[in-house]
Amino acid sequence: MKKLIFVVGATVVAAGCSSNSGPDCPSYAPACVSIGAGTTSDEIETDFATLKDGDTVVFGAGTFMMTDTITIAANNVTVVGAGKDLTIFDFSGQKGGDGEGFFAQSVQNITLKDFTVKDSLGNAVKVLGSTGVTFDGIGTMWTGDDPSMHGGYGLYPVQSTNVLVQNCEASGASDSGIYLGQSSEAVIRNNKVHDNVAGIEVENTYFAEVYGNDVHDNSGGILVFSLPGLQQLGTHDVLVHDNNIHDNNTDNFAAVGNTVGLVPRGTGFLVMAATNVEFRNNTLSNNETGNSAVLSYYVTQLQIQDPNYYPFPTKVSIHDNTFSGGGTLPDLKKQIGLLLASAQSSFPGGVVPDLMWDGVVDPALTQPPTNPNLICFANDGSVHFVDLHIDQLDPNNPDLAAVMTLDDEPTDGCPLAPVAPVTFPGLTP
Repeated sequence: MKKLIFVVGATVVAAGCSSNSGPDCPSYAPACVSIGAGTTSDEIETDFATLKDGDTVVFGAGTFMMTDTITIAANNVTVVGAGKDLTIFDFSGQKGGDGEGFFAQSVQNITLKDFTVKDSLGNAVKVLGSTGVTFDGIGTMWTGDDPSMHGGYGLYPVQSTNVLVQNCEASGASDSGIYLGQSSEAVIRNNKVHDNVAGIEVENTYFAEVYGNDVHDNSGGILVFSLPGLQQLGTHDVLVHDNNIHDNNTDNFAAVGNTVGLVPRGTGFLVMAATNVEFRNNTLSNNETGNSAVLSYYVTQLQIQDPNYYPFPTKVSIHDNTFSGGGTLPDLKKQIGLLLASAQSSFPGGVVPDLMWDGVVDPALTQPPTNPNLICFANDGSVHFVDLHIDQLDPNNPDLAAVMTLDDEPTDGCPLAPVAPVTFPGLTP
């Protein structure tokens, strides 16, 4: 079912050819496995178990019915299909295990390109603890009737460095379509992300750039989070720019107990407890709970067990964005949505302002005195701003309208220095 080709100079040697051979291998590959339509799951798993460093695997067009995870353990491996809409790995018959579609751990320089992973039991594509990770033109999707039973993550690079996710399409994940976690030096660009709980989530990650993405019909569009209890703490130096974040009004279908399950339907952009985040030149529209917000971890009302965790957002700059629509129908199933709805009549035009801050300040910070967390908003048009002052709410009588302040944006210590674009070896524009 496979065709193994070694290219040495101008000499081509073919081994293991069959009548069901796959597509031609690229001439640049020093060793290439070619796999055609009709190859079984067991045969594919065997092919991957024997990969050597530097191998390329080329799949032809067709649907490959998989019963177990495709695991990559070699370095400098490239896996390429005939196109996102042409090469489909269907895991609807997956038998168990961890339920990953594709999985790699502790590898160097892995490239996955031009295919779709469909209906995996768990995460569609996970790469853990690796350096040099590229997802290019990958699709992930789930089609089951109960979205809460879908896998958690579509594209899932975690604890990795030098990560590029581009030209992909992720849909149907019960957590995040594209999740970048506990990683560093990463770029997420020019993707289509829709019908997930979270569209794109950058979590406990350092030096990330997110741009050129179309993010729509999720529960929340783009989330930049820092959460406690993880191996890598904090999120910092994140640049989010030139994205289209719209119509993220899908009901939240995350599993019970999942932190992302707290995100209200209708959230456009959300920063929580992260540091040095710049959000600029984005277009946000028709996100019904609210287009953008900067929050502390305290809004979750979850206890913090990690003594090293820092729960406040600091050095967050939101500027030069375009807003329209949204803020008209807060999610009444989530606590923050209920609070916003309770004060809706007090907002200008009865619409939740496009710019929100929970107003929770780190008491240990004293400079500058009127804006110690350095939360800055500027040049976002004639939209309204609200400081929710959630720390002043009476938990027994949470009257948000009585404590919030409107259109009094913090300016002390602003503007902040720009967050630098991300670069790493091998990254091209």
